[in-house]
Order: sequence, then C-alpha cells, then structure tokens
Amino acid sequence: MAMEEYKYYAFVSYRSSDEKWAKWLQDKIEAYRLPTTVQKMNQALPKHKLRPCFRYHTDIQPNELKTELRNKLEQSKYLLVICTPRSAQSPWVGNEIDTFVELGRRDRIIPVIVEGKPYSSDPATECYNPSLIKHFPHSDNIAEDREILGVNIHEEGAGSAYMKRERAIIQIVSRMLDVNYDQLWNRQRKRIIRRAIISTLITLAVCAALALTWLYNKPFETNVSLHETSVHNVNLPALHKAIVTLQLGDETKTDTLKNIDEIAHFRNLPGKLKGKEVRLQVSATDWLPVDTTLILGEELQLNIKRNPAVYGHLTIHVWHKAEPLKNKLLLVDGFEVVTDDKGYFELNIPLESQALEYSILYPANGKAATIIPPCGPNDAVEID
Repeated sequence: MAMEEYKYYAFVSYRSSDEKWAKWLQDKIEAYRLPTTVQKMNQALPKHKLRPCFRYHTDIQPNELKTELRNKLEQSKYLLVICTPRSAQSPWVGNEIDTFVELGRRDRIIPVIVEGKPYSSDPATECYNPSLIKHFPHSDNIAEDREILGVNIHEEGAGSAYMKRERAIIQIVSRMLDVNYDQLWNRQRKRIIRRAIISTLITLAVCAALALTWLYNKPFETNVSLHETSVHNVNLPALHKAIVTLQLGDETKTDTLKNIDEIAHFRNLPGKLKGKEVRLQVSATDWLPVDTTLILGEELQLNIKRNPAVYGHLTIHVWHKAEPLKNKLLLVDGFEVVTDDKGYFELNIPLESQALEYSILYPANGKAATIIPPCGPNDAVEID
C-alpha cells in the first residue's frame, strides 16, 4: 500500500501517564523535514513533512478498542509505541499492538524506549508490553532481535541528552522512510550546528542590544567645576553662593556652591543624555551670569568672569558746602575725573585696580571723602 493510501504516517501508542512523551514524539516527527538532496535521490520520498501522525488523547479501557480507533490503525503506515514500565502494563497498548500485527504490519512497529529496559522480566523496569514480547520474543539470535530493535532516546554513550534524542528521531525517520540513517543524521547534525550558530549569533546580538540599551540608559553623574577667566583681584570679595542650574528638557537640576573651588554634583542623570547638548546656567552675586549650551559629559568646566561694573563703574553726585561741585577736577584713587555742570562724574576703573572703597580728593582745597561701591546716579558724596 503506497503512502497515498494511508491517512497517517504513524499511530502513536502510549499510556495516558506518558502523554508528554507521546506529544513530544508526535511534534518531532511532524516537524522533521526531509533534506531536499535526499528527496531528489528518491522521488518516492515525501516532499513535505511527515505529517500527520495520529495520537489518541483519551485513555481507553482495554475492552473498548472501538471501530473508530481500529480505523485509525488501519489508516496508519507505522505504529510508534512509547515504551515505559507503565505502558508495559497497559492492556489497551497491547491491543493496539495486536491489531497492527493482525493488519499484517508487524515489521512496521517501532518501539520508542523512554524509560526502563526491554526484556528485563522485572515489572519495575520492563518497558516492553507483553504483546510486543509475544510477537517479538527475545532471542539470542541478533538478526532476529533486530526485527524489534527499539529506539532508545537515552542511548548509552557520549553526547548530550538533546543530541541523543535528536539521533533517536532520525533513527525513527530512517526506518519509516527506509533511508540510510547515516545519510540523514549527517545532514541533521549540520542543521543542528547551523541552528546552534544562528541561535548563538542571535543571542549575542540580543545580549549586545541589551547591553547597549543598558549602557544607553545607565544613570551617570556629572561634576561641574568653575574657572575664573577674568583678572584676579585679591581686594574684591571671593565668589560665594553660586547657583549652578542644569536644564534637562522639562527637568531642572540645581546645586549651590559656596566658593569657586567647590564642585557641583548632578547625580542620576539619564544615560541617553550623555553626549547630548544641554543648557547650563550659573548665577552669583558680583559675577557675570553664564547661560550656555554644551555637550553633557561626566566632567564639565565653566568659565566665569567677575562683573567689572559692580566695583568699577562709579557714577557719583558730588557736593561741596551744600552745593553741587560743578566742573571741578577730582582724583579718585589717583584717577582724574571732572564733574559736569550738575556736579556728576562717571568713572570706569580697571578690574585689577578695583577696591571695596575709594578716596575722592578735591585738589583745590585738599579735602577728601570716601565712597563705597556699588554706586550709581542716585548716590551722592559730600566733600567738606
């Protein structure tokens, strides 16, 4: 009977307690794809997968081998028997074996040993059903024993459990298709290696992607230091209470420095912002404000300059004897100025010469006064 006359490639016989093995076997057989090169060598071989295989999902009582189940056996080319000490004690597994033999397909029964030992005669370990032993009695004749040579998924020898199970599947397929085992196994082994390589590469790619994602999002810390680029003047107050502000999109982080040697720390910054442009601001009394964008990194330095107008830009209304001192020469710590016709003078003192207070000398009478900046148009000084 050609395969076209069978509905199923195989009937999987098992006891319900071994259902996981029966399902595993069915899935592996149905998923196996015959190599194209092997199929081309024998056009009678199937072009597609070995499917379907029949697996009954309900445990049937020994005396209930119904007509429907017999029909499934009649429509199956091979009988795959899950052999365990449990199935060895199952009368209904025995009935399926007997029925298959009655159909004249004794040579198409393939025992699949998943637990126990065949022909052990010990109920605790015997995995062959009595019907198997009845139709294939144990013999010292190796040639006769080969007629019922079982496929052991835990075969002895080297190799992982996975590879042993893969070899067992190829043994079953080679017997079902009457194809040389080595011919199939060599190609299957290449498939396995190829899949393992691809799987490894995919795993490495996924791990690399996860690592990059982790690095991309890994929080980091930025330290911001300040560097004075203006002329340093020891006579002026040192920087104090500088507010450093970091703008991260909609989020704002700030830190306050008590002196120029302190460092602003910004922790738990999103890793994705590293290397991106951010806005950084600094404000401090007596110093020019900083508002700039820069590339965010772990160490940042901002140049700051003292505001030269705070202690160096003087606008004073000068009085003498209750009258504005108009159009007169004055000396402000050695700098000459002349008041206007309203008694005002304006002077910009270089940063290196600035001080916390200045002496104003009226040379005409030798009188002097002291002014303390900052001062502007509303400030006045009396020279007596």
